Amino acid sequence: MNYNLHISVIIPTYNEENSIKSTLIAVKQQQCDLNYEVIVVDGQSTDNTVTIAKTFVKVYISPKKGKAYQLNYGSSKTSGELIIFLDADTILYPDFLQRIYAIFKARKNLYACSARVNYHNGNTISFKLASKRFIITQYLILNFNMHLFYVLKSLVGYPELAGCNMIVRRDIFLKTGGFKTPPNSLGIDKVFSDSLIYLTRKLKKGKVRTLNFISVLTSARHLTIKRSYKRINLYLSKKDIYYDLAKKDELVDLA
Repeated sequence: MNYNLHISVIIPTYNEENSIKSTLIAVKQQQCDLNYEVIVVDGQSTDNTVTIAKTFVKVYISPKKGKAYQLNYGSSKTSGELIIFLDADTILYPDFLQRIYAIFKARKNLYACSARVNYHNGNTISFKLASKRFIITQYLILNFNMHLFYVLKSLVGYPELAGCNMIVRRDIFLKTGGFKTPPNSLGIDKVFSDSLIYLTRKLKKGKVRTLNFISVLTSARHLTIKRSYKRINLYLSKKDIYYDLAKKDELVDLA
């Protein structure tokens, strides 16, 4: 392994042939002076995802299916001091890696974060005001409300990372024990966020934040009221199980 890498980008996939190319092009064309690596961890896709991904990056086939396992498996194959877990339908802007690394470099107490999420259906309007980039999509109101939700959760001490982009220091990731598999896959991101909260309280230091002025574009294909209600209902009905999972800090067996 190369232990001089600044960032490792890990992308889990399963039948993502329609999305993965755009995501990988955006990551590979980053405008930065950092040493970074990008890998895809595929969950045994039955379409052309692996073939497409192999033309851009190293691809690992996960021995087991499931997003949590794939993310943990991918982390064991990389060595960057920062890990970015990125969904296969999420697009990074050209300066994303450079800006993220600068933030972690300046804020030693920042353990993990997510960038602001902009849902889209392929049509966007982008403009800059001073040094800040702003993105407008047809989901403008929803995007604003979702961002407000994440920011408020951070302010009251219960931050939650957005599943489509999660950035964490490698040493902190290892201390949490990585991703756990909750009763339903919709809770993976929440349990990981709770693991980080538990760790910061145990260590009495560290912050988990949602960033205000750095964003990513992610597909709105799964954005439905039914899915959102299901996620909330599942978490409320199984929150004790989720909380117990979050407190485990043993690394997952990837054998």
